[in-house]
Amino acid sequence: MKYEAEINNIISEVFPKEDWMTEDEHKEISGKTFEVMGISKQELSNQIEIGVKNGYSVSEQMNIIKMAFNKK
Repeated sequence: MKYEAEINNIISEVFPKEDWMTEDEHKEISGKTFEVMGISKQELSNQIEIGVKNGYSVSEQMNIIKMAFNKK
């Protein structure tokens, strides 16, 4: 997956691993989040690529995603 590192970075920022969580629990929470949103990491990566092809940098798109999560 082309933008996996960027997507994982967003997950870590938006849903930080709490001290009481195991790594598996943290992965489960992020997985459920994508499930509820109705998109997979691969689909998000594909959408980021479309944005890049349309002239939007990866960092611009990451900032938009972060802002969207912070509004909730």
